[in-house]
Amino acid sequence: LYKMGYVSKKIITLFIIGICVGLTWEIPFALAGDSFHLILVDWPIDLPLVRNINYAFLDSLIFLIGIFLCNTILKSDSYLYTFNSNALLIMIIWGSISEFLVDLNCSGKLWVFLENWYNPVFITINGNNLTILPQLIWLVAPIVYYFAVLRIFKKS
Repeated sequence: LYKMGYVSKKIITLFIIGICVGLTWEIPFALAGDSFHLILVDWPIDLPLVRNINYAFLDSLIFLIGIFLCNTILKSDSYLYTFNSNALLIMIIWGSISEFLVDLNCSGKLWVFLENWYNPVFITINGNNLTILPQLIWLVAPIVYYFAVLRIFKKS
């Protein structure tokens, strides 16, 4: 898409940063296996980490939607080069809302996060227990993502 002019180098860079940030929890989720979550659907390619790498790509798309929201609300992309607390707040709010919606729609259908001492249930909706750790990750992940973006774009 970049070679054909549909996507800018900036978007590719933002996407790659998002994948790297997403892998910081997707790989541990894979390594924790059935002690942390149960996968309820069979994958056509059942190789180690394939599903989690795919999820990191999807996580990155969530980050890119956060970038889109920042561009739309702030009417500028200057927040990519210098810290902007409003941009960070937008990304945190979007990350938290999107995680809640993803868990609400997928928990019990695609996967189940298991309740334990480090991942207690914080709410039950229609019989689906939503646990706290994924929500906490998406409270922190936008912060990590944003500061990684600032660091990388400041260098270029």
